[in-house]
Amino acid sequence: FIYLLKACSEKGPAALTHAEKVYSRFSNSPFNSNSQTLNLALQMFAKCGEPNKSIEIYDYMIANNITTEITFTNVLSAISNLGPSALEKGKQIHQYITQQKLDSNTIVNNSLIQMYNKCGEPNK
Repeated sequence: FIYLLKACSEKGPAALTHAEKVYSRFSNSPFNSNSQTLNLALQMFAKCGEPNKSIEIYDYMIANNITTEITFTNVLSAISNLGPSALEKGKQIHQYITQQKLDSNTIVNNSLIQMYNKCGEPNK
């Protein structure tokens, strides 16, 4: 699954149909609790132009306690793609990042800065 997810991610929006098929099979497999694979799926949908699907995967990961720092950089990228309409979700994620004490991670902080800039709050 990892190689298929990476391949779809690299193709971007042109691979959306394939990405959905790969994820459909993946989501019904034992790999659905693997943080690396879920992070790749989250990233794949963001790059394929389906940021809302990325947010769904993020919500699943949070509910099942399967997150890593990469999860937050990927979901913040997806939210950045949605722009101002996703600002509230971005703020919720920021709050969670702070609660988990991940706000000192440089990569996560850079993703937060990018998200706020693209969502219309560059001074946050």
